Amino acid sequence: MMHQYHVGDIDISSIPKKKMYTPPKQPHYNQDKTSEFIIKLLQFLVPIAILGFAVGIRIYTKST
Repeated sequence: MMHQYHVGDIDISSIPKKKMYTPPKQPHYNQDKTSEFIIKLLQFLVPIAILGFAVGIRIYTKST
């Protein structure tokens, strides 16, 4: 049955050569990331502080 669907042979000279893997270039590591760290920390802590403050006021006003 394969003889029925056989189209032809592959010409090996037309196959492109394998390229070596080259890893992508990574940007230079910036040592001064303190400002970004502080901003990320504040984005996390400020909402939690507001929520804690609101819960504290709620408990305080409910008990009196």
